Amino acid sequence: MSDLRSVLVGPDAEQALSSALLLLESLGVREAQAADTPSLRLEHGGRELHLVLTRPIEDTTRDLLACVLQTALVRVVEQTDFARLKERMQMLSAASFEGIMIHVDGVIIDANARLGEMLGYAHHEIVGANTIRLCVAPEDMPEILHRMANRIEGEYVITGVRKDGSRFRAELNSKQGRLGDRPVRVVAVRDVTNRERMTTLLKESETRFRDLAEQAFDAMVLSRDGVVVDVGGSLESLLGRKREDLIGRRLIEFVAPSAQEITRQVLAEGRAGSYETVIVDAAGEPVPVEVVGVMSTLGGEPVRVAGLRDLREVRRLESERRRLEQLVEQSQRLDSLGVLAGGIAHDFNNLLVGVLGNADLLRSRLTDPLDQELVDAITAAGRSAADLTRQMLAYAGKGHLGLPKPLDVGSLCRELQPLIGASLSKKAQVEFAIEPGTVIEGDRATITQVLMNLLTNASDALGGQPGFIKVRSRRVHEPDQRWQNALGKTVGPGQWVLVEVEDTGAGMDAATRSRVFEPFFTTKEMGHGLGLAACLGIVSAHGGAVLVKSDPGMGSCFSLLFPASSAVGTPAPLVAQTRVGSPCTVLVIDDEPMVRSQLRRSLGQHGYAVHEAPDGRSALAELASTNPDVIVLDMSMPDLDGADVLARLRAMGSRVPVVLSSGYVDAAVSARLDPAMYQGHLSKPYGVAELIDALERARARR
Repeated sequence: MSDLRSVLVGPDAEQALSSALLLLESLGVREAQAADTPSLRLEHGGRELHLVLTRPIEDTTRDLLACVLQTALVRVVEQTDFARLKERMQMLSAASFEGIMIHVDGVIIDANARLGEMLGYAHHEIVGANTIRLCVAPEDMPEILHRMANRIEGEYVITGVRKDGSRFRAELNSKQGRLGDRPVRVVAVRDVTNRERMTTLLKESETRFRDLAEQAFDAMVLSRDGVVVDVGGSLESLLGRKREDLIGRRLIEFVAPSAQEITRQVLAEGRAGSYETVIVDAAGEPVPVEVVGVMSTLGGEPVRVAGLRDLREVRRLESERRRLEQLVEQSQRLDSLGVLAGGIAHDFNNLLVGVLGNADLLRSRLTDPLDQELVDAITAAGRSAADLTRQMLAYAGKGHLGLPKPLDVGSLCRELQPLIGASLSKKAQVEFAIEPGTVIEGDRATITQVLMNLLTNASDALGGQPGFIKVRSRRVHEPDQRWQNALGKTVGPGQWVLVEVEDTGAGMDAATRSRVFEPFFTTKEMGHGLGLAACLGIVSAHGGAVLVKSDPGMGSCFSLLFPASSAVGTPAPLVAQTRVGSPCTVLVIDDEPMVRSQLRRSLGQHGYAVHEAPDGRSALAELASTNPDVIVLDMSMPDLDGADVLARLRAMGSRVPVVLSSGYVDAAVSARLDPAMYQGHLSKPYGVAELIDALERARARR
């Protein structure tokens, strides 16, 4: 029996039991076969052992044998179960996503394999007192020590340090426990580097989208079931309300009554996308907004996110764009009509030169008073037609202004007072408020026409009722913004003279104001329709602009802005007297045969020798042979215009005085003219007396 006990105490219980059974077989005890009837039946934990006695043994020995073998069987079962448990624990430890360690006051007494993999240490390197300080970043050690000292449980995140010195973000979940009668701390360690990186990227993404949304929208509103749950952006500047005044209130409270129906419909349908509505700010003022709404979540609950874009500036810009489009359209319409008027006036003036000139020649040859009366009627009709063409050219902004001279507006108004008293309504009280020094560079005759036209219109606007007409003039340095809506030249900072003619008459509605400068448009039963159109053309030709302010029943105010002059204004010119000097030679350069023949006859009758040239090139070629004392040069010719001929003439060294003649001067041609290069100007049509006077003045200026 002692031999049996020595065999059963081996380290491997299964092997010891097998060795014991071999020993017992030699003593007459063996394992039962299928056909045997067991003498001893032993069982533990599902493991059975059946033995057969091949020889008799004492009962005491039999009982002792059964006790020893039962003990061996229990040992086998327990050792097997322990091995299986250990295998499962090793498998769970190896398969764990978390590192696990057990420590007592910072001294690690055990850890799983995953923790070693995470830190890069072997198991025996982890166990000990220094591991925690080696594997935790120095900046996080105070937190670790605080939690250990105060037995704080729960999750927190630190920076871990691997054996190779690399760092990673680790989430620790610690709990207090006991190992036997000894208190221990169990800590689960999870590598959350990727999670932290994804969280950081997500926060960055959210920040970018939030910043983008705040840039794209003026405010953000989050609502649930039509109730505001959160706001963002510049809603306070948009509505004039604070955040706490909005949260918890219904959206519909902040929507204008006219837009509440569409807002209710959008909210009821949960419609995504954009729409326009009108909200009301704290002052009760309507604010047009564009709303872009989408469904989202807040705290896991569904919400509607709406971005609001303030449309007040957009509406203002749209209104400004429409206003500019109307101005451009009006300007284009006036320019188109101006081109037409200028072209007609140019050709018509050439015809009138022949009509009036030949009529003058014919009258000088007639002796019958009745015949002379008929010619005078022809001349009067021709001059009326000339006045009409001058109005058309003035409207087109192409009337020739002559050499600009300083013109004092105050002096001009004083000269006009006698004429005003005779021309305007007796019930109109005219007041003048003229600042000293309001001098412009301009043509006295055409500026007089403008002022008289505006005063006459103001008088007519009174409709025969008592009223006031005020004429004001002052210098302006920086015109205000309303001049952006003016017609004529572009206005900007500089030296200007502002002339205003204001009346207390009937005024005009918007439709009338938009057409008041159109040619042949009039509100008068007997109006001619070119008055204000001519005023606009004259002001534009002077480099100025016109602005009208008028409302029905509130009177009208016409404002004119002219470039100011620093010179002293000149008095009204004396009427020139026709005078004939000594006979001289005149070269007429004009592409119209009728004009050339008429000038040849008219000047020849007064003793002038006349040579003709149908164009600029032939005139320059024949200049040496003709040797003229004075030249009459047409400004509009097909090959070389008057400016080109004049420039080439002076380039050749010729000092022959030149009188320019034109139906109208194109702006591009006029810009190339140097006033020092010519000595006179005749606006077609003109009579013989005007022609001779211009020739003699040119010769005198030479």
